[in-house]
Amino acid sequence: MKKFFLISSIFLLVLLCGCGVSAQRREVEQLRIIQTMGVDYEKGSVCLTLAAAAGSEEKGCGARLSGTGHTLSAALEQIRESSVEEELFMGHIRAILIGQEAAEHGVDDLLSVICRSSDLRLDIPLYLVRGGTAAELMQGASSDTRGITEILQSAQLRSERQRSEKGSTADAVQRALIRSGGALVTALRFGEAAELGDKTAVPAGFGVLKNGALCAWVEPEDALGAELLCGQTGCRELSLLDLGGLPVSLELQRGESEVRPVWSSDGSLRGLDVTARVQAAVLETAADSADGLARYDDYLTGQLEAAVSEKLGRILQLARQESLDLANLSVRLERNDPQRFRTLEEDLGALLPGLEISLTVQGELTHSFDAKEA
Repeated sequence: MKKFFLISSIFLLVLLCGCGVSAQRREVEQLRIIQTMGVDYEKGSVCLTLAAAAGSEEKGCGARLSGTGHTLSAALEQIRESSVEEELFMGHIRAILIGQEAAEHGVDDLLSVICRSSDLRLDIPLYLVRGGTAAELMQGASSDTRGITEILQSAQLRSERQRSEKGSTADAVQRALIRSGGALVTALRFGEAAELGDKTAVPAGFGVLKNGALCAWVEPEDALGAELLCGQTGCRELSLLDLGGLPVSLELQRGESEVRPVWSSDGSLRGLDVTARVQAAVLETAADSADGLARYDDYLTGQLEAAVSEKLGRILQLARQESLDLANLSVRLERNDPQRFRTLEEDLGALLPGLEISLTVQGELTHSFDAKEA
């Protein structure tokens, strides 16, 4: 009898759970799932654009909703009021785009909303839209086959391949701003894809935030230097010239940097010792002879070291110019010597213009002539 009662109870529980799942499924179908958020600032107001998940009736581009208000919350409330038939679900937002004017105005309020919201994740990637607005990029880059969400997913995969650390998430940017007053955020612009000629989101280096507002840009060709100064970089292509002035394509496979403080006898910080180590493979070369391979490799290695040194130097110069620890070097210095670091009377950014900085780059080539040797 007890066995029969237990089996009956389990059967009823399954039926009840099934009804609950069915009801929940119907509710989910009524949700408008938001995957991309765009934040702009215009005429003293926050302009918010939301891109919903692509549905079968929307053929990949996904529906876009927009609202305006004096605050981000007010703009979002306006969108909710105009979308009464469907409830907005913000838990699946995969990226936030910030227009250039909004970034210049400041991102502190946006970061505060992300940190306090129960809907938004702290690890949402942030992107700055260089030379335009988030709304323009979200609308212009979408097509019948790909929406802004799919385009940004491709950008994230490319970024993860190029960097061994994820740096432009909301929580990482917030921590960097609190710790050193500066942060690097991945930048995109509205442009043409080289392979198709279609308008899409094109990599545009990094935006530099100082005290929460955009103050400068890192050009795409110097992005390698910024990533190395932050600690590590992943796969990137680099073009150089060989002994005969012919083009050579390298694939940078791995890169890392080490920053050591140089202390004065009185305990003050006198300078920084920056050492970068990079490893690259020769992908394509116009050289038609394997004669003098050692000399050829030595020359290319020197060119690699010079190119990386130049890129790193420009980032360090930008940091000095802005008096800003844009790569969060202070964190690494503190780990190196916590006791001495805590005696500094000023933050590292303020000290940078007066510090002596030594820069060393060590390069290594691999697989330079494997095909010819075979």
